[in-house]
Amino acid sequence: MTNSLIKIRNADVCINGVHVLHSLSWEMTADQNWAVVGNNGAGKTTFMKLLFGELIPMYGGETTWFGVPGLRPLSEIRQHIAFVSAEFQENYSPNLQGWQVVVSGLFHSIGLYGPPVTAEQKKTALQWMDFLDIANLAEKRFHNLSYGEARRILLARALARRPRLLILDEPCAGLDIPTRELFLKTLSKLSESDTRIVYVTHHIDEIMPLITHTLYLKNGRVFLQGEKESMLKGEILSKALGCEISVQKNSDRYWITDSRLQNIRTPK
Repeated sequence: MTNSLIKIRNADVCINGVHVLHSLSWEMTADQNWAVVGNNGAGKTTFMKLLFGELIPMYGGETTWFGVPGLRPLSEIRQHIAFVSAEFQENYSPNLQGWQVVVSGLFHSIGLYGPPVTAEQKKTALQWMDFLDIANLAEKRFHNLSYGEARRILLARALARRPRLLILDEPCAGLDIPTRELFLKTLSKLSESDTRIVYVTHHIDEIMPLITHTLYLKNGRVFLQGEKESMLKGEILSKALGCEISVQKNSDRYWITDSRLQNIRTPK
């Protein structure tokens, strides 16, 4: 049985006539967690849509999910992949109780429709909330939660069906520093699960110890990729992001200690 979760080979993607990704190749195996880093316009959103099956490469490229080659129904792919983002949170409109929001993840739905929730399904939701230390939010209405509480509820929702892969798109966007650190602490519990993650971010200080590898995208291309320890160095970040960056490792996290824009001309 293959150890590959997702493999992208020679992927070119055009959107509305614009060439967004160029000859992109990348593979994630079942023992890895990846951070994806890049400036605005680097191609991160398009890359995520490739992972999620929303886009397919142009002729000559290929995306393979879970070791099975060839095109597969989107519904089949999404049985095994979940997604969390600030944008999704903004669009989650049903004012359900916390546990009901988590249950909706079992049905891939925004809200609850159709047959009543079974006792077993509610139990599953409460177990995930307990695992993430948010059992106290089970009876609270989603619209009454703080921004950070709602984000953690949506994390439990994504995990409810035990996905093989969880894609996190700037999951700390909009969170203040204490709330961000609480969310990252909650997320770190995934090291105890079988779910692997792809964490998309602008901020290297959000790259947690459970991340094993880093992918840099630049102008729609793979700039560099490899094990985290070798990728999160100042000279590499400087080239990838276009700034002179100094990086310090502290408590198994990486922090930018100094940065200066390159090639900036001052007026005479």
